[in-house]
Amino acid sequence: MIPPRALFLALTLLAAAAPRAAAFYEYGDGDNYIDARGMVGLYGGVSRNPDSPALYAVRDDGTLAAEGRLIVSGRAGPHLALDFNGHLSGSYAGSDQRKTADVERSGALQWTLRDERRGAARFAIDQLFLTLSAGRFDLRAGRQPIGLATCFYFTPNDFFAPFAAQNFYRVYKPGVDAARLDLRLGELSQLSLITALGYAADPAGANGYAGAADGGGGSTIARAAATFARFEWALLGGKIKDDTVIGGSLQGELFSWLGLRAEGHRRESVAAAWTEIAGGIEHRFPNSLTVRYEHFHNGAGAFSPAAYRLGSPYPGREYGAFGFSYEFTPLLTGQLLVLANWNDGSRALALYGVYSLGDESELALGVSVPRGEPAMAAAAQSEYGSYPLSAYINFRVYF
Repeated sequence: MIPPRALFLALTLLAAAAPRAAAFYEYGDGDNYIDARGMVGLYGGVSRNPDSPALYAVRDDGTLAAEGRLIVSGRAGPHLALDFNGHLSGSYAGSDQRKTADVERSGALQWTLRDERRGAARFAIDQLFLTLSAGRFDLRAGRQPIGLATCFYFTPNDFFAPFAAQNFYRVYKPGVDAARLDLRLGELSQLSLITALGYAADPAGANGYAGAADGGGGSTIARAAATFARFEWALLGGKIKDDTVIGGSLQGELFSWLGLRAEGHRRESVAAAWTEIAGGIEHRFPNSLTVRYEHFHNGAGAFSPAAYRLGSPYPGREYGAFGFSYEFTPLLTGQLLVLANWNDGSRALALYGVYSLGDESELALGVSVPRGEPAMAAAAQSEYGSYPLSAYINFRVYF
């Protein structure tokens, strides 16, 4: 386990360096411009794992990590733009780490600088894409973030690098290798055509995937969205790898008081067919308190822990998420999330707070508390009962 003194020393050093962060850079000349910005951060976390040697090598563990990002945006004339986001990260853990696959994208744009059982350092190009705009058309090609979600916690229609429900920090969405054409049909309607490359798994690859695209593993989605009756309505359909999908979404507000969100799809493969649907309600009170509930029906999930698929982000069939956020002061905000697996009765409580240290720096604290039947030997008795009790601190500087 990483000594607490080491975590404290590393955070102190980064905090001392924060005032010397480089200034924001911007240049503009008519239709031509370029701006560069960045972020550096330090993360420290500790966890108390369930007493299950088959799932966890040690009971107490810790992780120390550092990261940095360079984000560059530019435009050449009225029609052409370029976006770049490069991500450098390094980590050290108190126990051996199991290597897992990253976002499905080419391993050729990620480089391993150091890879050991307890530590790793990598550089990855998170985003690199061109945008061509002409009239009602916008064409983006390259490694880009693609978000199709309507709900916040459970996002079955977000097929490309979705955020986990308990991920509170969502400033940077990972990009996938894709092309996207958006056609504005009117002021409140749009047609989008998206095609994303697929890659075969490669344990030797820098990110767990091969460098060259798999010709048969790509995805193609068409989505049409329009707004009427104070709601945005959307239909989508296409192919995700070898599966056919058709679905839709809606989002809006009733009576200027209650927010409604829903999304879902029907997915069919050669061997099976299932439905994934999420829906939620939310309200923001005048005192800044926001309350949200979402429910997720995962047709691909199982009713009992004995049938859970290992590695699935949602192995169960029915889920609920209760979320609360509140602005205690202009500098301090907090969020609380309770995730519930309604099939096995397990829960996970997550607390997250962000304190603004200045215009360009912030300190985030998080705690995750699981509840449920603990794992026995190599078998899970409940989903969240197999999660560790954990806490972390994250210091970030933007420039």
